[in-house]
Amino acid sequence: MKKIGIIGCGWLGIRISKHLQSGYKLYTTTTSEEKKSELIAMGLDSVAIQFSDDEVTEELKNNETIQEMDALIITVPFSKRTPVNQLKNRFENISLFIGEFKKPVFLMSSIGIYPQMNISMDESYTIEEHLEPTLLSIEKLMKFNYPKINILRLGGLMGDNRVFSNYTISDPDQAVNHVHYEDICLIIEKMINMNITSKTYNVVAPEHPTKQEVINYQKNIPAGASSADKKSQRIISSKNLESDLGYVYKNPDPKKFNDRKFNVL
Repeated sequence: MKKIGIIGCGWLGIRISKHLQSGYKLYTTTTSEEKKSELIAMGLDSVAIQFSDDEVTEELKNNETIQEMDALIITVPFSKRTPVNQLKNRFENISLFIGEFKKPVFLMSSIGIYPQMNISMDESYTIEEHLEPTLLSIEKLMKFNYPKINILRLGGLMGDNRVFSNYTISDPDQAVNHVHYEDICLIIEKMINMNITSKTYNVVAPEHPTKQEVINYQKNIPAGASSADKKSQRIISSKNLESDLGYVYKNPDPKKFNDRKFNVL
């Protein structure tokens, strides 16, 4: 049985853990003893670790259990609103904890790295002065430390208690770039089984209704004709992932993310 380490077991990490739990031996990290106890109660091996934003902490160096893993999944959140120096400290500490890990590593990044431009963009969009500098700096740091790392740029995370119609929105005619957590789990599992390394993929549902279309559907409001021009919208494409992996999204339409029932954690 393969061993998988999940670094940062928050909202997404827990769901990835539950998805992989039946077929893999898992080792997880979380930020508090309380969360650690919850994960252990779920049957997961867990350790409570804080990856400091304030300083690089040498005592984290070279965790022996991590070296036994067959793959690592880093779901520690990072935001463009967090100062770059703090994020660099956090991810340097993660690197110390991981050590010289040579097997597949997955970093959960964000499509927030792409500019707010009303065009279709895929991973070939690399004009650095247009890319979000904080997210780009962390991706570069982790690529430098782990050349074989897979970077998954996730769309807006939805599923379970994250239902878009519960949110207050602006720009109702704007197309959404969302993804259901179930597809993230399935994509990671497929990449692990295919032993894929050194890839950067957008992970976004292939359909892009407007925010208002999603809300109307989820609230059972009759939908009128949309005046939004889908050809002049910010669309983040995941076609490269679909082609390379032969992957078909289980949840392609963000309007219908809460149609099917999942195990709510």
